[in-house]
Amino acid sequence: MRQRLRQQALKRCFGVALNVIALYVPAASLADTVPLPPSALQEQIEQIDQEIVLLRAELAEGNGERAEVERYLRQLRAMTLPAAFTERVQRLERFLAQSERIELQPSNAETVFKLPDTSSTVVVLLPLSGDFAVAGERVLAGLRAQWPFSKPFEVLDSALYDNLFELWELVKLYAPDFIIGPLTRDQAQAWQALKTGIPTLYLNQLDVYEAYEKALSPSKSDGLRQLHSFVNSYALQHILLLSENSQAAKNLQQKIQQAGSSLGSGADVWLETEVVEQSLDQSVRRVLNVRSSEGRKNWLQATLQTELEFEPRARQDIDAVISFLPLEAAMQVQPMLAFYHLNEALNLWYPPGFPSASDLLASLPFWQQTYAFLPPNSVHNTPSAPADHNQDDKTGLLYALGELAAKLVNQPEALKPAQWLGESPIGDLITTADGQLALLPKVYWLDDKSVQPITGYRFQFE
Repeated sequence: MRQRLRQQALKRCFGVALNVIALYVPAASLADTVPLPPSALQEQIEQIDQEIVLLRAELAEGNGERAEVERYLRQLRAMTLPAAFTERVQRLERFLAQSERIELQPSNAETVFKLPDTSSTVVVLLPLSGDFAVAGERVLAGLRAQWPFSKPFEVLDSALYDNLFELWELVKLYAPDFIIGPLTRDQAQAWQALKTGIPTLYLNQLDVYEAYEKALSPSKSDGLRQLHSFVNSYALQHILLLSENSQAAKNLQQKIQQAGSSLGSGADVWLETEVVEQSLDQSVRRVLNVRSSEGRKNWLQATLQTELEFEPRARQDIDAVISFLPLEAAMQVQPMLAFYHLNEALNLWYPPGFPSASDLLASLPFWQQTYAFLPPNSVHNTPSAPADHNQDDKTGLLYALGELAAKLVNQPEALKPAQWLGESPIGDLITTADGQLALLPKVYWLDDKSVQPITGYRFQFE
């Protein structure tokens, strides 16, 4: 009976999944146990309910959900709690008070993101243990290699903390002026929810930012700004979008479609999309109306009952083709356009997943007249990574990200909107019109077994 009541109390919070626990609870000794008086049994059940509310509050604290913590604390205050819960409740109360003070702090959107200087205390939050230890170490190596100030930064291992409020309590002891990190998106989101009010440079992308926050991280969506600018440098009206049937490609296609009339020649721009479901050849033939041409030929042959000389006719009203396709499919686009006499159409390749330098270089003999939007580290023939992945990789994306973050903290132009900040192995760094950071791929010309940067073009701010 006692065991069944305990299960029912827990089940109210966690549902039927806890039935599994019953498989591991010994059933033997219950018959020999002296029954508890009703008052003691009720007290145990109430304590289980209190523990459940407390656990929910601690989970909300770990996620930085202040409103949820406050709601559960109101429930706990109305309960008579055992002394064993006192310290845990006090920690929740401290979290609530701290987050309330942060919310009441006045903010100035023009000055709250302040770069550090030679006297600033900078704290870096990186995973230096666990699954992301190698990634964290490589970013850290890049930071140290390019750090511009004589005063070193402090480093904390963010992987040691499931609850980022506990990490925040430690960070506050350093009285930091600037924070770099966290690296992973989950931890960056949890850190943002704490609303620290301290200038923070995240190393992963978030959906929205406070005025004291910026993010430095490669982003396919941000990189589309380069494609947008390049297309707008031509008077284009009819644009065909070819994309593979993947979520990454669909996201890019949706972003371009949202740009709509701001692409190409303006209000008269026309976008047509084609998702490659089976083969690129079938999709291109369909969207260029080649199938209709062949259908008319077949009808005419059947009517005349004679074999006709025939060359399929494709529509000729397309000014540019933008392909969100993997390397193997994308390099087939230009030969198909040439076969159907669309040589004048621009062929633009924006891969949904950037290829390695070795894969790109191996494919160069097969490319024809294609503009490719790629980060420099996908183009340069860098040495292969060593087999030991724990070794520092000074040519990879993460090391380059650390280097770029170190250079950025000493660039005052990063505080101004619509600025070109410089080149890097992972792309050209700019600030956008709303003051955020973006990494843009470079534009290359793939043709005649070579890859060449487009030197006569420069990104145009909107």
